[in-house]
Amino acid sequence: MDSSNAQNDARSGCRYGDTRSLTMRDDVLTNKTYRCNFCKLMRDNNSTSGIQSVERAVAVLGIVAARADEGCRLADIVRDSDLGRATSHRFLKALERLGLVEVDAHSGRYFPGIRLAALGAAASNRFGLARRAQPSLRRLADLTSDTVYLTLRVGDEAMCIAREEGAFPIKTLTLKVGDRRPLGVGAGSLALLAFLPPEESQRLLDLSASAVAAFGLDGATLREMAAASRQWGFAINDNRIIPGMTAVGVPICTSDGHPIAALSVAAISSRMEPARRINIVAWIREEVARIEEELAPLLGPMASGSRRAILAKGAAL
Repeated sequence: MDSSNAQNDARSGCRYGDTRSLTMRDDVLTNKTYRCNFCKLMRDNNSTSGIQSVERAVAVLGIVAARADEGCRLADIVRDSDLGRATSHRFLKALERLGLVEVDAHSGRYFPGIRLAALGAAASNRFGLARRAQPSLRRLADLTSDTVYLTLRVGDEAMCIAREEGAFPIKTLTLKVGDRRPLGVGAGSLALLAFLPPEESQRLLDLSASAVAAFGLDGATLREMAAASRQWGFAINDNRIIPGMTAVGVPICTSDGHPIAALSVAAISSRMEPARRINIVAWIREEVARIEEELAPLLGPMASGSRRAILAKGAAL
């Protein structure tokens, strides 16, 4: 389906047998109209086999996505999915026809397809996070006169989904909306990584060494930065990625303290001296609390007191 239809469904939800019609535009389904992708799938399959096919297709897609940088071989799918070679190949070809995976003609490796971008946009729109957070970004930009970013976790990466510029004439436009970086690269991304559950954070740290090297970081340094972030209750990127630029970030969490996004403020380093940094972190925390409160009816009760205690620790830097 096109991205506008995907986003419309994300806002209002799609029920089985929904009366709205969505026109499919891929090569296989041109000029055919179905109520939604899932309804078509279930129409073409009985309930049990249809659900099993969806589960297998999602598993294959997840394996491809996990190897997005280097590409995924058919042998990787067979090994990691426990599916036979012929079955794995059939699912890959179906996902390729739908634009969910792409194959490199030279290497034969599979990569996530461009249609996933539209689906990802629809998923991030599920709770209208960028829209709900926009007033907070604007207030922070007005208070600090610097650049404010809203970052969303997408797998083992962080994606910028909103940005507001302050009035200060020297801008720190290190990210544009849609840019993705490995978790840990940048203040918002580091806030997401540092406040994940320990086992998950450790797993991502183990996987991130090669990815963060392109940004001048190594695994040991990233571990130190994550540990310091947990101690302080906020993340800081002090001249680590771009010389002369400093940023601080605070995670936006679900009711159980699991980070899903982060707010960060970036400025030239001379504007991030310790006294001003303390004020900026306090302002970010106030806006994070507002966003979490607005999301609470959708994500669950407000964050626990233990998590609040972590974020309330003194801004020591």
